[in-house]
Amino acid sequence: ARWRRKKGGPGEAGIRMSVKEEFTYLSLQVETLERELQVKSAHSEEAIRSEMEVRAKVSQMEEDFKAEQSTTFAVTADMARQYKALQEELIFKINSLETQLTEQKEELDIKSHELEALISEKDCDIEDKDKQIQQLNERMNVMSEEFANMLSETLELLRTQISDKLQDTDDRDAGHAEFAHRLQEYSNKAYNAVSVNPKSIADKSVEKLDKAEVGLPSIAG
Repeated sequence: ARWRRKKGGPGEAGIRMSVKEEFTYLSLQVETLERELQVKSAHSEEAIRSEMEVRAKVSQMEEDFKAEQSTTFAVTADMARQYKALQEELIFKINSLETQLTEQKEELDIKSHELEALISEKDCDIEDKDKQIQQLNERMNVMSEEFANMLSETLELLRTQISDKLQDTDDRDAGHAEFAHRLQEYSNKAYNAVSVNPKSIADKSVEKLDKAEVGLPSIAG
């Protein structure tokens, strides 16, 4: 009869193996499987070693990353604090400068208004003074003319009266003294009555007096 081939066993043979041959065959299979197991175990140990190395590298990298992250966070936090402090300082300075600028603008506006008011007041004062000076000059000119005319008329009248009185040579000295006295008295009253620019009036009066004396007769004797 033919023997069927068992699964994993030797092929069909014409003669059944003996127990010893079958043991030898099985021993060879066991050795082969053990060698394969050793090879696979070596591969597995190598894979485990590689995995452990990779895990160690990953763990070191994670530790390095955590340390770098912690350092980065610390530096970032410190820079954020410095930036915030600097920002607050700059905001305070900006607000202070804006306050100073506003105060200076207000003060400048006040000073400008005060200056404009002062200039306007001074212009009004100058205009008023100019008007007063003009009025006084006009009054002075009128009074000077009136004084000069009055003095000229008075001197002319005196000249006529004294000329009549001095026709007598015996009364010449007395007439001269009386004329000088009356002339001095009248001049004092006239100067006292006119208080505006007496020097100008006096100059004009003296000029007209000189002209009037030219027509007087000689009474020196």
